[in-house]
Amino acid sequence: MNLKDRLWIIKNHIFDKRNYIFITILFFIFIAIFITLTFYNCATYISYYEKERLASKNINIDINNYSKEKEELIKNIDHVVSIDIFMTNASYNVKEFNSITPGYITISPLIDQNDIEIIKGTNIQKEYDMICPNLFYPHDAYETIYKSDYLKGKEIVDKSVVINNQTFTIVGTYDAKKIRNHLSECFVSKNTFKKLNPEKVDTSQLTIRVDKQENRREVIRALTNIDITNIDINIINTNYSLIYISIFITIIILFISFAIIYNFIKKKLRYRLNNYGILKVSGYQNKEIFKLDILENLIVSTICFIVSAIFFYIVYNLIINSISSLDYYIYTSEINLEINYFYILLSYLFMIIMIFIATKYLNYKYLNQSINYLLKDE
Repeated sequence: MNLKDRLWIIKNHIFDKRNYIFITILFFIFIAIFITLTFYNCATYISYYEKERLASKNINIDINNYSKEKEELIKNIDHVVSIDIFMTNASYNVKEFNSITPGYITISPLIDQNDIEIIKGTNIQKEYDMICPNLFYPHDAYETIYKSDYLKGKEIVDKSVVINNQTFTIVGTYDAKKIRNHLSECFVSKNTFKKLNPEKVDTSQLTIRVDKQENRREVIRALTNIDITNIDINIINTNYSLIYISIFITIIILFISFAIIYNFIKKKLRYRLNNYGILKVSGYQNKEIFKLDILENLIVSTICFIVSAIFFYIVYNLIINSISSLDYYIYTSEINLEINYFYILLSYLFMIIMIFIATKYLNYKYLNQSINYLLKDE
């Protein structure tokens, strides 16, 4: 079979009226899979909200019965990153961001530079350097949130901010959602924070920063072994029920999708038995017919994937942006409704696998039998 013949057969098969029905079916299947995987992405984000916060890596201890000797022992404990005076964040009105609403940002001390990943610019290097969210909303969000006041990436870097008569320069941006920070929360160095906010420093407590939240239990055991017992940690309540529900729904959708695809390809293949008989009489092998079928189905599914992905992106964003009640939860990073493009591509992979399995099995089942028998069976 030469290339010209193959292209002619594939072209005629693709423009078969039955494929228009197939495209419509695939369109709705893709949309259903997009929705379920987006729900899974959101459910995972919500379930791990407390676990991903930087505070989940902190262990607070009373300074009573504390000594330099014990400090050295603590520093030598595995997984301990740093020890410092307990500090809470501070909020300021900043005129540099005045627009529809007054400028307002929260300042936190950067305990460990490895805590955040810089997206634009650089990390803190000088005394009055500052790092802010890459998607930045430097305003009070307890009332109306104005989307026009959001700042992004390049709009933020190198901007100056005056706090307590001291000029700070925003040298970089970070992903606030990754560590579940508010979209107005910026970081400065520990020492700068202490100078700027002495009232936010609690000298009666120390904060021990652990490299990973999972290692807190091991560090706490080590602390009790050196007679440090007044320990305070943030309790993390991780509820996986949303994840399990989303996985269950996704599996059900995939099974239903496969059943629909299988039955439609089966009907389409049986409808073309006369064509396949002619091809076989003309000397075409089952392998060649299978290649034509799978290529046709892959082309149709790819076209449908592109159309459905564009449709889903537009409609999904229109819906999300129109629901103003979600704005505050997006600002606080309590939910993440952004489309995960990895899951969109994963949807395409699922579809290709389902189509390949169905086409392979049905071609093997029918094309290896007598064409005359199949025609009689019809």
